[in-house]
Amino acid sequence: MFCNSLRRAIVAIIIMVCMAVSITNLFAQKWADDMLKVKNYDFGNVSRNAKAEYDFEIYNKYLEDIHIRSVSSSCSCTTVSVDKSAVKTYETAKVKAHFNTDRFVGNKSATLTVVIDKPFYATVQLHVKGNIRSDVNFQPGEVNFGTVYLGQAAEKQVNFTYQGRSNWQVTELKSTNQDISAELSEVSRNNGRVSYRLTVKLAPEASAGYINDRIILLSNEGYNREIPIMVQGVIKQGVTVNPPRLFVGNLEPGQAVTKKVVLRADSPFAIKKVICPNDQYSFDFQQSHVAAQSRNIHIVTVSFKAPQSISDEQFTDTISFFTDAQQSPVEVQSYAKILADPQDVAHPQDDDETQSEIAVPAEDNHGAIAGDIGVLSHFNP
Repeated sequence: MFCNSLRRAIVAIIIMVCMAVSITNLFAQKWADDMLKVKNYDFGNVSRNAKAEYDFEIYNKYLEDIHIRSVSSSCSCTTVSVDKSAVKTYETAKVKAHFNTDRFVGNKSATLTVVIDKPFYATVQLHVKGNIRSDVNFQPGEVNFGTVYLGQAAEKQVNFTYQGRSNWQVTELKSTNQDISAELSEVSRNNGRVSYRLTVKLAPEASAGYINDRIILLSNEGYNREIPIMVQGVIKQGVTVNPPRLFVGNLEPGQAVTKKVVLRADSPFAIKKVICPNDQYSFDFQQSHVAAQSRNIHIVTVSFKAPQSISDEQFTDTISFFTDAQQSPVEVQSYAKILADPQDVAHPQDDDETQSEIAVPAEDNHGAIAGDIGVLSHFNP
């Protein structure tokens, strides 16, 4: 009887230990899973040799730094990589899944495993799948605009072929970006082989930033109608400005201060005008409409005079610099505060960059609202 009781006690202890381990593993998995919004991606139907990539984003919302030890793929049809191994608070790491359309055809799928070893050990599994069509081919496998400067139009062409039914054709084109348009012209049709030329255009109104979109070709097939091609590139601002945010200072009523703003570009340019809706600002710069007098760097003196009759008020304004280098202006956000108590005034000198008392939106250095952060050490798995 004693043996039976001992046996039941041992079994109970083993069950409790197993349950504790299981609960710990579930939590360890959950905190890691919570850093990803997307864990499954379907490439759909892609052509042979087409560039097919997707970035899974791991956002560190915790106080502790995250360290990614490794990433791996269960299938050679998909190559996986990560852009950074150390992910600090509010930073994002991108796990890139590259579908190897140049070496495989047919329906393929892969499980991607992300191993995290700090602050605690956890694994996250991501899943990709897609159908690589052998009857469709793009040359080159993507539309890549490269680097385009803001305000410039761009155009690229891709050759597109289909081998199969003699009556096959593309019936419609769709763009996932309103600034990107596409036209398709049939080049030849013979013995079930159809050749097209795809022309993709980038509008000059497109905003600065990275391009990572798709053009969708829709065929007259009853199924597998959609055939995507990636569109990539980067739109750079032709003129950059430093500083991007201008802290004028804490001033007393009637006090005047001047600051310097530097505009820079890869090619010579001229400043046409500078505009600010607040008439307390004035600007001194060399205005030139002669190309020979244009230059790569311009220094603009920004003067601000605090209103005599206003105190204990903050001014937030936008200064717009219009140049001949791009259609849209380069903008700088400026901040100035008029204080009621003269003892609080820092009396800034020309080009003094110490204006830490200016009131700005309550954000941390990473741009995230304070308080929206988890602390993993409070619930150590």
